[in-house]
Amino acid sequence: MLQPSVAPAPVRSHAAGWLERFDEFARAFYASREVPGGAVVVVHRGETVYARAFGQRDREAGLEARTDTVFGLASLSKSFTALTVLALQARGVLDLDDPVTDHLPGFGYPGLNEREPVRLWHLASHTAGLPPLRGLDYALYHGAADKARRAANGRDYSQAPVLDGYEALLAYLADPPGERRALPGPGRFVSYSNEGVALLGAAIEAATGRPFPEVFAEEVAQPLGLTGAGFDTAAAAASGRLTAFYTEGEGGVERVARDELPAYLGTGSLLASVEDLAAYLGYLLRGLREGGDARLPLPRALLAELTRGRAWSAPYTRYGLGWAVLAGFRAQGGAWPEPGFGPGFTLVRHGGSLTGVSAHQGFVPELDLGVAVLANQDDVAVSRLFTAALNAYLGLPLTSSLFPALPSSARPEPGLARALAGVYASGEPWGRLELRLEDDGSLLGLSGESASPSGRLALLNESEFVLVGEEGAWDGGRFLFGAHDPAPVAVQLGARWYDREG
Repeated sequence: MLQPSVAPAPVRSHAAGWLERFDEFARAFYASREVPGGAVVVVHRGETVYARAFGQRDREAGLEARTDTVFGLASLSKSFTALTVLALQARGVLDLDDPVTDHLPGFGYPGLNEREPVRLWHLASHTAGLPPLRGLDYALYHGAADKARRAANGRDYSQAPVLDGYEALLAYLADPPGERRALPGPGRFVSYSNEGVALLGAAIEAATGRPFPEVFAEEVAQPLGLTGAGFDTAAAAASGRLTAFYTEGEGGVERVARDELPAYLGTGSLLASVEDLAAYLGYLLRGLREGGDARLPLPRALLAELTRGRAWSAPYTRYGLGWAVLAGFRAQGGAWPEPGFGPGFTLVRHGGSLTGVSAHQGFVPELDLGVAVLANQDDVAVSRLFTAALNAYLGLPLTSSLFPALPSSARPEPGLARALAGVYASGEPWGRLELRLEDDGSLLGLSGESASPSGRLALLNESEFVLVGEEGAWDGGRFLFGAHDPAPVAVQLGARWYDREG
């Protein structure tokens, strides 16, 4: 399995003027996209070397964003939930290897492998065998503060299960109406599951007898000094630090209320500031090298469970516990990562998106470098800004993409292209990928409900690929083939499982 190197000191000095280059890029990024507000932090060698807020935390009131402004984190929440589990494991309260049913006897899903128990680490790494589900969309529909906005997406879930707590979520999983059967597993494949990580919160409550937000505060937030981190929207608003939340409406960017998701706290409901994320990333960078400090004294080997890759999730990437671990990106110029370059560095990262939230954070252990980017509007490409900070440090062009933009020679030969072409669906409303064969013989990716162009397919090897768009290659996946069929039966993309239709 891929594991990040934890060298005691950075192996490469930063490029001259890197923070100045990055600051100019960041200012232009937020201004050109007309994002209402955001914030960025960079930590290096135990210090916060860059912290800046952009725009406004409340556009209507004219309040500027600050580095202590509290934003939504969406799926960045997942690694905090995993760290809470590790903190409890260190005290003997539970263990990653515990079968889920030890804590949640009602847990089950049709078709899950009954010969091998699903364990807590399977939930945290999306390898339990749970397929993509509509549960989060149901919860968003019923929990939306703005019912008119939620109804505008064109999906009527008035008869769908109301997932307003852990008991309702467990009941839904035990008898999921209209959902597909379980995937092979546990432990074999990554299939991104908000429901699985959500149930870690339920397991924590069962093991401790206390509400998950309370346990998180006592075990993680308070020891690390994360003063803005928590799940209580009203408390964050009362502090005067909470941002407003914005989305693109028919008339432009409009303010929306934050959705409350009580069954999905650990998977996407955490609030925090970039100052909190700086403290968090600094703790992880130091802890992976030396073990946790006196505030949260977890052994180095236990912390390393967060970044131990459990299964393939993207090219060059394996998924850990709330973190994607990309090994081998380039240290010397040019596109990175690059096959055969050598060990390179390790990039540990994760993104997050919900209505009114765009977020990305990560770190490079070998460089003792961490970056976090937040915005108070959804669908902002904050991963571009995150990657720009790494590019600046390494002296690369700031817009270099995450994956190598391969030449047209990497396109599949005609017979294979015809076999790969088709529609793949995850079962989630937004989970759709069409690979359309173009007149020039290339395959164009069309993603989501709106069939937005996402790039032309370039093969890395016989099964892995990247989608190369105008701004480079930012998405990658792999095809899964049956025993005798030349056409794939499924695609893994964005850590999600898409079955071939037709």
